Amino acid sequence: MGREFKIILAVLIGGPAFVIGVAQFKPLTSWEPPADARQTASLPEVAKDGGYALCRETMPGVDCACFQQKATQVLQDDRPRVGGFRYADQWELAKAQASESCS
Repeated sequence: MGREFKIILAVLIGGPAFVIGVAQFKPLTSWEPPADARQTASLPEVAKDGGYALCRETMPGVDCACFQQKATQVLQDDRPRVGGFRYADQWELAKAQASESCS
C-alpha cells in the first residue's frame, strides 16, 4: 500500500510539474528575427532604384531592366527569419542573383 501511494503521489505531482515546466519554454515554431536580419534599411544609395543606375554604369552586357526586376524581387522578399542564424546581405545577394540571371 505504501509503495502504490508513493507512485500515485509521484505521478500526481510530477505530471503537472512537467507540464508547467514545458509551458515555460517558447514554442520551437515561434521566431524572432535577429537584430541584423533585415539590412534593407541600410542599403547603399545606389540600390534605392533597384540598382538600375549601378547596372548601367558598371555592368556591360547585362540587361539592366532585368537586373532591376530581379534585384527588386530579392530586396523585397519578406520571408520569416529563423533566430540565431546569420543571413546574407540583401544587396549583395540581389546583385549576385540578378547579374547571373540577366547576362
